[in-house]
Amino acid sequence: MIHLQKLAEPVVLVNNGATWTAEFLSRKAAGTLTPVVRFRYRHPTIKQCLREETSEKCAYCESKVSHVHPGETDHILPVSEKPELCVSWENLTYVCSECNREKSDYFSDAEPLVNPYTDEPSDHLYFVGPLVLHRDAKGLRTQRQLKLSRTALVERKQEMLERINLLVHQWNETGEGPTKDFLREEILSYAEDGSEFAATVRAYLRTVGLL
Repeated sequence: MIHLQKLAEPVVLVNNGATWTAEFLSRKAAGTLTPVVRFRYRHPTIKQCLREETSEKCAYCESKVSHVHPGETDHILPVSEKPELCVSWENLTYVCSECNREKSDYFSDAEPLVNPYTDEPSDHLYFVGPLVLHRDAKGLRTQRQLKLSRTALVERKQEMLERINLLVHQWNETGEGPTKDFLREEILSYAEDGSEFAATVRAYLRTVGLL
């Protein structure tokens, strides 16, 4: 997980957000919610903006989503607890189906999970090889609730680290010059915000002195 910045609110929400929220709340109170009213936050334009702001990665586990799955629009704070935030731009993000399922309707004002938009994730989580560990109670809740060290994630991260390790070995064995510079650029590209598992890669590259 890395820190994320919200993009500008999409026009469809600027123009319709207040109306959609009012209708959602009134219908929820009356018990007449319809799928159309309930799922307006999944509007294609909203989802596309969220995909752009997360670089098409899950906001939580950093898996690249869109090349294998359409991904999901998620409420950071669940609508079951915060219905007034049903289409709030600040409360929406892009996630993989696994993180969405694991997070479910978790909510606690007193003990929240890490929010990648308002928190610096590295203050609460740290990365050792392919594993995600916790620095504090907030990190522990997040790591456990989202299962950020689940087997499938660990295996994918391990494969990536092995590829990068080969490049690092090649870089170490190459004399100074353009080839070494090109190798360094390639290695560092794996640590860019838009790259899959950037937090994990950055932690690894710090251990080998490349960050």
